[in-house]
Amino acid sequence: MRRFVLPAITMVAAALLAVLAFEVLLRAIGWSNPIWYRPDAQLGWTLRPGVSGWYTKEGRGFVEVNADGRRDAAVPLAKPADVYRIAVLGDSYSEAMQVPMQQAFWALLPARLEACGYARGKKIETLNFGVSGYGTAQELVALETRALRYKPDLVLLQFTNGNDVQNNSAALEQERDRPFYRFGPDGMLRADDSFLTDPGFRSRASASSERVRQLTNHSRVLQLVRAVREMPLLPTANAKGRAPQGVEQGLEAFVLAPPKDERWEEAWRITEALIDKVAEAAERGGARFALFTVPYAIQVHPDRRTREALQTKLGVPDLLYPDRRLAALAGRHRIIGVALAPQMQKMAEKSGTYFHGFGGAGLGKGHWNAAGHAAAADLIARRLCEVRG
Repeated sequence: MRRFVLPAITMVAAALLAVLAFEVLLRAIGWSNPIWYRPDAQLGWTLRPGVSGWYTKEGRGFVEVNADGRRDAAVPLAKPADVYRIAVLGDSYSEAMQVPMQQAFWALLPARLEACGYARGKKIETLNFGVSGYGTAQELVALETRALRYKPDLVLLQFTNGNDVQNNSAALEQERDRPFYRFGPDGMLRADDSFLTDPGFRSRASASSERVRQLTNHSRVLQLVRAVREMPLLPTANAKGRAPQGVEQGLEAFVLAPPKDERWEEAWRITEALIDKVAEAAERGGARFALFTVPYAIQVHPDRRTREALQTKLGVPDLLYPDRRLAALAGRHRIIGVALAPQMQKMAEKSGTYFHGFGGAGLGKGHWNAAGHAAAADLIARRLCEVRG
């Protein structure tokens, strides 16, 4: 028996030493793949407070989430008298893990606003409540349960043309671990938090699952195992072997045209009603409200021919339907609206700049790069400065 025990102990010790050495190596080269999110009973999921690591799926940057669960600088809950606060609600474009934090549009806004005399005499702070994958329903809940506690002076709602309408529809959205809103018989929106009873969500929200997430975030080896498991078995590409220019993986181009059926029209109506509710909640909280639209990558592709090819396929004169529809909503409800796509499209075509994507092969798709964030900050600040009175 002893002749088997000693070799077994030796093998286990060698394996543990190998894992430890690999752990040290991964840390030395700066590799990480932390679990950024955790289940949340109000929002479906949130960023994990205190988590940090390298984000490399698009671009490369070190990301830190503060103790309050936001990717921005920590601020006290009580607002100082000489501070003007802007609460930013949004999804991955506001979360902005693809760029260093100081390059995110919301981090650039204060200097641009102060330059025009906005909130003169006060220090401008931006609080970033953006979380990847959020739709307008979650952004409404985040405002009511989190952002308003900080007494913002302005609520800035981000709307992503590419997927927010789908995110807001229980009939269209595939990611079910989120709150939805539906129209009741009286035509009013009613909250639907049925995701809380889903066995999958309850399992992910359990104490044992949280312990696994905590353990994984302390081990680079476990993070590597997780990264390998998440790798797609087959490359995502079109028949020619690459993704179409300007089209982000998982998004449908027909969102840039009028609704194709009743389900999509209802999703648009739900979206518009949700934006109204965000504006009302901001007003109740004593804040002004502004809405800005984030372009789908192909809307601001610098090559006109690439855009026109999709226009022809969709049978539309341009790719600006979401921006026009929300500009009309803003006009009807006296909302401060900033439609970025028309302006960024002109800027991109004139300068040949790609506002989306990273690296030679990834330009023209995905999320904003540093140039995209800078352009957005310029345009949002310009509009806010126009209406600062």
